[in-house]
Formats: sequence, C-alpha cells, structure tokens
Amino acid sequence: MNKNNLKNNLRSNFKKIFLLIAFVGIFYTAMVLILKNVGLENAQDFIKNTGVWAPIVFIFICAVSLIFAPLSGSSIFITGGILFGKQVGFIFSFIATIIGCSINFWISRKLGRKIVNRFVGENNLTELDNFINRFNSRRSIIYMILIMPISQDIISYAIGLTKINYWNFLIALIISATVVISAYIYIGTSLLEGLINFN
Repeated sequence: MNKNNLKNNLRSNFKKIFLLIAFVGIFYTAMVLILKNVGLENAQDFIKNTGVWAPIVFIFICAVSLIFAPLSGSSIFITGGILFGKQVGFIFSFIATIIGCSINFWISRKLGRKIVNRFVGENNLTELDNFINRFNSRRSIIYMILIMPISQDIISYAIGLTKINYWNFLIALIISATVVISAYIYIGTSLLEGLINFN
C-alpha cells in the first residue's frame, strides 16, 4: 500500500469515527430531552398500551435498518432497551437482527453483487470487497464470529456472495448478535437511563 492510499484510508477511518461519535452524541441528547419531557414511565406505559403493534413495528424498523447498510441499527437497539426494558428489548432486537441479516445473506446469495451494491451504498463497497476476500480465504465459523461485530449488516451481504453455508453463517450470527446486542442494550441503555435520571 502506497502513502497516498494509506493517508486516504486513515482519513476515511477518522471521518467514520467522527461521524459515529457525532451521531451517538446527537442521538443521546435527543433521547434524553424527549424522555425527560415525556417522562420515561409515560413512554413505557404508552408502549405497553399499544399491544402487539409496538413490538411488530420495532422489529420491522430494526430489521430494515440492517438491510439498508448505510443506516445503523445500534441506536434502535438502545431505544428498544429503554422503551421495552432490557430483557424484552434484547429479545426483540435479537429477532430483528436474525431476520435482517438473514435477508441480507439471501439477497446477495440469490440476486448477486449488482443488487447488493444498491443496499450497501457506494461508500461501503470497498469494505464489502475486503470482507468478501477475507471470507473466501477463511470460512470457519470462529472467524465469522470474531469479525461479525465489526459490521453485521455489511458482513452478512459479503458472506452471501461467497460459498459459505447458510447454517454456518446462522450459527456465527446468533453468537455474534448475542454479544453485540447485549453490549448495546445493557451498556447503552444503562447510560441513557442514567442521563435521563440525572438532575
């Protein structure tokens, strides 16, 4: 890799980190302000009173955010934890992740790279190619488990473009999703609750 490529990669990585930090800051600020004004208990009571519709809508939105890779499902996990409670929020987020990432896998497996490019977005194409190359050389479940937390949505598309078996992918996804969602739900939600209750 020459110096120009290295500089471009560093700039790209710093830009992603900066945007992620900015997004997280804006998300937490917005959620704190909204829930302080509405009241956390009032919001939770409203969700309970909607019956099955709130879980269905939440799972749908969460899954869609994973299918369209430029979007991010992480903030939705935290929202689920705060509105449904950590345990229930984890279950709904887990279901949505399995559905969304499985759809990604089958979109790329059945429809090919041209269609995947529309879902992944131009900015993520290089990442997609890097992941495809890695999975073509290493197909073990352990490797998938280790690398999936980096970006479950894009990696799901990448694996679908390889010859990796779906059931091996699903095993890795279940383990990876458990770790990733637990981190967002239990750490992110606890932090958000602390900010809401902070006077």
